[in-house]
Amino acid sequence: MKRDPDLIRKLLIFWESKESTGGSRDICIEGYSNIEIMYHLVLMDDAGFLYCERTCSSTTPDRVINVTPFHLTWKGHEFLDAARNENNWNSVKSTVLNKTGSLSFEVIKQVLNKSALSSLGL
Repeated sequence: MKRDPDLIRKLLIFWESKESTGGSRDICIEGYSNIEIMYHLVLMDDAGFLYCERTCSSTTPDRVINVTPFHLTWKGHEFLDAARNENNWNSVKSTVLNKTGSLSFEVIKQVLNKSALSSLGL
């Protein structure tokens, strides 16, 4: 399954908007299946964007098979703050894709941060 930066952004927005920090797996994001959502939640936990309780395989204990998210981490908040503006988000994604031919998440993060600094005249 491919990583979807738009879904990651939508999941960060979803978790930021929750008033409770209680864990939940009942997440619906229009246009995405439960399998896609769960895969991306595991990726986001692995990347340090979400604080989650992990469920590991009983036969391969190092393999995370499911997560129950609780809240965004500092890193998750920082990324969302840079990616919040939809116009800027779409512009950065388009620029990165056109110049590199792919959507590397690290490159997107760096360009978002550079865009924010540039808008401040820095």
